[in-house]
Amino acid sequence: MSLQVGQQAFEFTLYNTDRKEISLKDLSSTSNVVLLFFPLAFTGTCTKELCSARDDI
Repeated sequence: MSLQVGQQAFEFTLYNTDRKEISLKDLSSTSNVVLLFFPLAFTGTCTKELCSARDDI
């Protein structure tokens, strides 16, 4: 499933680093949100993809 730029994402809830629930609604009500999913954390692919996203913001 993909979204177009500006299209609203579906609502979801995850746990933060303090193991407290936080929802997309909670985040988006106070600031802009960028959702980025990548397949292989701590690999060259991950680093390249995240740097590219950072540079495009």
